[in-house]
Amino acid sequence: MRLLEEKLDDIASGHEVSLERRDLVDALESGPGVEGPLFRAASAVLERTSGPGVYLRGIVEVSNACQKNCFYCGLRRDNPGVARYTMNPQEVMEALAHGWRAGLRSFLLQSGELLGDDYIDEVCAILSECRSRWGDSVRMVLSMGELPPDVLDRLRDAGGGRYLLRIETSDRELYGRIHPRDGIHRWSARDACLRHLRSTGWQTGSGVLVGFPWQTASELAGDLEYLVDLDIDMCGMGPWIEHQGTPLNEVREQAPPRARRVTLTLRMIALLRILMPEINISATTALQTLDPRGLEKGLEAGANVFMPNLTPLKYRVNYNLYEGKTVVVDDLESMIREGKRRCESVRRLLLPDDPGDPLHYGRRRAAEGGKPGGAPPGDRIGGQG
Repeated sequence: MRLLEEKLDDIASGHEVSLERRDLVDALESGPGVEGPLFRAASAVLERTSGPGVYLRGIVEVSNACQKNCFYCGLRRDNPGVARYTMNPQEVMEALAHGWRAGLRSFLLQSGELLGDDYIDEVCAILSECRSRWGDSVRMVLSMGELPPDVLDRLRDAGGGRYLLRIETSDRELYGRIHPRDGIHRWSARDACLRHLRSTGWQTGSGVLVGFPWQTASELAGDLEYLVDLDIDMCGMGPWIEHQGTPLNEVREQAPPRARRVTLTLRMIALLRILMPEINISATTALQTLDPRGLEKGLEAGANVFMPNLTPLKYRVNYNLYEGKTVVVDDLESMIREGKRRCESVRRLLLPDDPGDPLHYGRRRAAEGGKPGGAPPGDRIGGQG
């Protein structure tokens, strides 16, 4: 423990220090005394790279329909308690335009995994309309599950620039325990999809589920190493939260207490910030659901993205990935004002009118010979069609 603290102090002071697998496990397993040095090191790393800014990313939950049957997700295909919906393109554009007027320049279109030309055509039309209205001033982020390479390429050409696909766990055996063992829930397919995204010009995001049954600190350390190896540009990871309509809820007593899940998530954020200084990391809704100060604590641990929800309330109440999901009924402008206040309470600065391109992506694309930063939507920055 003392050696780990010394390493963290050196990192906070600006020295180049490597964290080994044993250090990652120790940071996750140690008592509360490790958090001061860990969070100071993560904050210092962020300050030296991206700075104190916090980017806004507006979420629109386009559809809660899904073909997958993941054991941890409330939207799973076989959950009969879900009132399914899919927003039409006009409703989506109205939500995005509201966000634009409020100063948001990054938007996440999120849905369950849906295949079919009609749905993909609608998403492409939304992306094209955003490009027509706002050009290169916005970044369109998609989180729509594993999709075939040709579909991903269509979405990119229509205006998609960023894609978030959580691996959930890098451990194949553990992945198999939280998914059905069938042809459409394969760790290798998810990994291949992420690597295709990264190789074809997308700003690529991933993340993991923290604190679910059977998961160990060693496996979480492996998750961090996987994300570093994948060389992601952005990350969203949050604590596992029970949902009574899922099989994993039946073994909830094998998971850590909720407070421990929050602690592990914050330590994972801090460790990833140290390991990948220039990526964007979100303070997720799940973290804020389990802890009223989840936003502030996430920012203090090294996160730099705040995500207000733009989904119309009549749909938002049915997008329940887990139980107790925070549903804020305040108007968007009030949410942003409150977000600004909360950021400033931990000496961070909310940055409206900034799409928040991660420094990591610009450097990665420049090194690969591609266009750095945020390419105009529709530009084939990956050079592949």
